[in-house]
Amino acid sequence: MAKFDFKKYGGYMLLATVIVTALFIIISATRSGSSRRCKGLVVKISNNTDQFLVSKEEIEKSVTQFGNDPVDGKILENIDLKKLEKRVLRNKQIKSCEAFTDLNGQLIIEAEPYIPVARVLGEGVREDRYMDEEGTFFPVSKVHSSKVPLLSGVFFTNLKGLKAEKNQDVMALVNRLIKDPFWSAQITQINVERDKEVYLVPLLGEHKIEFGKPEKIESKLKKLMVFYQQILPNKEWEGFEHISLKYENQIVCN
Repeated sequence: MAKFDFKKYGGYMLLATVIVTALFIIISATRSGSSRRCKGLVVKISNNTDQFLVSKEEIEKSVTQFGNDPVDGKILENIDLKKLEKRVLRNKQIKSCEAFTDLNGQLIIEAEPYIPVARVLGEGVREDRYMDEEGTFFPVSKVHSSKVPLLSGVFFTNLKGLKAEKNQDVMALVNRLIKDPFWSAQITQINVERDKEVYLVPLLGEHKIEFGKPEKIESKLKKLMVFYQQILPNKEWEGFEHISLKYENQIVCN
């Protein structure tokens, strides 16, 4: 009589046991899903250390309709997750939202807020707006404020954002300035006229910087750095009112 090879078949038996147990758990969870109730609301905000415009409390209020539609104790399968996502996304400072439940019976809300990198001035024509690094405009908060560079000028008046291909030259200049430690500290305002003529307002000094069209960005910034490192030290800050970078291979100062 052949002996039973436990080593050979033992592994198969263990695998079969694991599969059966897993199927039992899944089937049990499915069958009991209609009786499982929500055991709490958990709000998770991505990039939360980089933004102050959206709080967990605000999102909780949106989900529960300011407490008028609480989720605690609700049967999980009766919770309309898409409806809750839409409630959260009514806050136009939130970029995306996903709602789901976990195995512990908790309702999880994951929200991604926009991160402002600049503030677009309405200048009396419309309300101010924030802009993220992709060029999306979104409303400013009535409660919180972010210290970011200002964008101004007729160019921005009727724009809904800078994501369009035709505006990528302006977007490239803005991103170049705000992502550089020196320029983001020194340039506090970027003014763009209707014809895309750009003027920069520095933090230090009373001079206005005529940048010209948003092109040849690197060469123009190199010229401006030459002004700060070589020309300015030989003269008082107040000695300059106008700096022009728009002409090829020269800096015009007066």
